[in-house]
Amino acid sequence: MKRLRKLSISLMATACLLAFGSSSAFAKTGWADSFETAEVMYSSVNQSSGFSATQYLDSMSDNDYYLVDNTNGSSVVSFSVIATPPPNFDIIMGVIKMDASGAILSIQMDNWNGPGYAEAIGMSAKPGEKVYFRIMDNGINNYNEPYTIQFTKY
Repeated sequence: MKRLRKLSISLMATACLLAFGSSSAFAKTGWADSFETAEVMYSSVNQSSGFSATQYLDSMSDNDYYLVDNTNGSSVVSFSVIATPPPNFDIIMGVIKMDASGAILSIQMDNWNGPGYAEAIGMSAKPGEKVYFRIMDNGINNYNEPYTIQFTKY
């Protein structure tokens, strides 16, 4: 009987830790919500040919930032980024390109395809440049469903 009680207490403690004590796999307000905390998809220091993530926006005011960082690069990096919302959800993909000093070179907001359809861009970053991608919702209740973002280096 004591063994069963100890096992039950252990299982309940583990469940509580998993539910309340561990970091969530879901994106939330406070995760990757600024340039400084952006999730790095590519860095000229740790080069990768691809990146993919499935995340959630948890409210209408939540934004997720992703980064392609070529500040220490010695050559131009060509790539594509695709952000795919769930069916019937509409997201906006903001693209902010900066030079080595942090000056903004260009800003664009991609929201051409409508609910359930991916927003995509192909572009390049010269040595010294950073490109931020800002994912945000475009409508009431366009959150708490997963979107996918994918980076591919050419």
